[in-house]
Amino acid sequence: MASRIISKRGINKTRHASIQSLPRDLLLEVVATVASQSFLDLHNVKMCCKEFLQVTEQNYVLQKVSLDNFPLIQWFPNEKASSFLKRCEESENIEILFREGLREYFSYPNGNIGGLERLQIAAQRGHKEATYVYGNMQRMESEERSMGVIG
Repeated sequence: MASRIISKRGINKTRHASIQSLPRDLLLEVVATVASQSFLDLHNVKMCCKEFLQVTEQNYVLQKVSLDNFPLIQWFPNEKASSFLKRCEESENIEILFREGLREYFSYPNGNIGGLERLQIAAQRGHKEATYVYGNMQRMESEERSMGVIG
């Protein structure tokens, strides 16, 4: 991207600006926005240069990554995908918290408190589906308590 500067003498000077010249925190925000829209675009950003690769590894970016291209159930998991999803979970990506919370909660006959906690965190951080599911679970628990089904 080039910007034109006209000096007092009327001479046109062209200055080139690069995305790499952005302050680190602004670059982090740009990359996080890209990550929130498309994992494929995030992968392409990683391939651009060493500095971009370093930024894509930040927890803030991993919190924002869109997981739309990842299946809900990894039927044929590979090491790279599993490692990436684990890092997203450690960074508290709300989509993976929602997915893992559901999987964990419904894996046991009586539910699992760890799964419920993940759903709660995802809901509190604005995940729409998690808010719906967690709200319904809370409503059902409240109804069961009022009916005396649970103590």
